[in-house]
Amino acid sequence: MSAPQFTLELLPGAERVLAEHRQELPQKNELCGAFWVTLGLRAFAGQDLEQDHVGRAASSLLSKVQTSESLPPGHEGRTDYVLTLPRVDDAEIDSGTSSEGLRVATAELSGGAFTAVPISGAWTAANLEALLESLREMDVECLAMANSATRFLWHSRASAHEVIDYLAFGVDQASPSEWNVGHFIAIVGILSGPGGCLAACADTYPTLGSNGVHLQPLGRVADSLRRDDSPYSGGILVMLPTESVAELESIARLIGLTTDMWDNGTPYRPEFGIDT
Repeated sequence: MSAPQFTLELLPGAERVLAEHRQELPQKNELCGAFWVTLGLRAFAGQDLEQDHVGRAASSLLSKVQTSESLPPGHEGRTDYVLTLPRVDDAEIDSGTSSEGLRVATAELSGGAFTAVPISGAWTAANLEALLESLREMDVECLAMANSATRFLWHSRASAHEVIDYLAFGVDQASPSEWNVGHFIAIVGILSGPGGCLAACADTYPTLGSNGVHLQPLGRVADSLRRDDSPYSGGILVMLPTESVAELESIARLIGLTTDMWDNGTPYRPEFGIDT
């Protein structure tokens, strides 16, 4: 009997994104979405940007008083902002960045050369795998930014035994995630085995996974996007050259997803300005 074979396939452009990722870790507080757009524009468009520049263009909102509640265990946070961003002190408004804001920032800061396409819908492991395989087959450099609810995910430091059991036999017994927030992570590839597929995820904190990289079952990522227990939802923003948008939109429709924006709890409020 032959031993199980595992295959890792990276998305086009992943190497360049990961090189920027190693240099930029960690994200600045409450700018996880802006972190990824910054890395994508550096990697693909040669832009010399800070996370704050993306945050301002995306109308990101910071908490008036930041606490450790939004940080993963073992991380002290990062507050070396270079721009003044709007701050809110309202229980009805979640700080962070909306998916719409990140779409606007991508277009504005790239001069229209790149677009962040929203992909949303009734997420499953099957349609998530189909999307990632389609991105690989398109062979266009891209960045898939998953707006996940982390409570649905594995612990970021799942053991090698747990990873092998899942890939070889489909056994899902890893510990639950060590934190619970709405968060943007990047899916940079797929690790496949006879028992199932794992998303290769790059994260915004070096204390998560191995220096910010961890593996997650596609079904759990789908759950984290769908968020059945929440009034809010998630989705995937795919940054890619604007000339490839129509092809991606067609793929999304074919696999039963939409290109509608989702509500992650943070409003897109460009009118807030920098003095709020």
